[in-house]
Amino acid sequence: MIKINLLPYRAARKKEIIARQFVLAALPLIVTCLVIGFFWWSLEADITRTQNDINVVREKIKQSKLKMKDIETFKEQKEMLKKKMDIIVALQNNKTGPVRMLDTIATCLPGNVWLLSLSQKGTELKLTGQSLDNVSVSRYMELLEKSETLSDIVLGEVKTESKTIGSSGAYLKKFFMTSRISYTGETTGPSS
Repeated sequence: MIKINLLPYRAARKKEIIARQFVLAALPLIVTCLVIGFFWWSLEADITRTQNDINVVREKIKQSKLKMKDIETFKEQKEMLKKKMDIIVALQNNKTGPVRMLDTIATCLPGNVWLLSLSQKGTELKLTGQSLDNVSVSRYMELLEKSETLSDIVLGEVKTESKTIGSSGAYLKKFFMTSRISYTGETTGPSS
């Protein structure tokens, strides 16, 4: 009978099975390492992209801050120019204001009233005048109150004085008034 030695075949077969099992066991590890490597690479790419986005946003913030500084500078310049314009308007009003005030005082004057003195301190105006009757003084006050340049008109004291005109005598009403002056048409508060 022929004898065949199957031992080397079984050993080779056993080695082959072990190698296959090793390959089959290593294959999932290799696939897992590849998957982990892909996710790691993907996360690194996301981190790099996010860092680039953050740097772009930071640069935009720097540019925005520079623009905000420019805007603040322009606002300050605008405020300064507005103040200058307000000063120019106030100077123009103060230039024509006294003329308008005197015109108002003169045009409101009724026929039976005449002024004796006029004085101004700051925004306060004092008038002293004479009239033939109290009604004319009252009418003068009403007309002055309607004006844009005078406000807060207060009648002080009204005295009756007798004057001799020629051979006959007359009774005159001497009055005192105070008022606030506003050259812009706005009423102003008490002067300090």
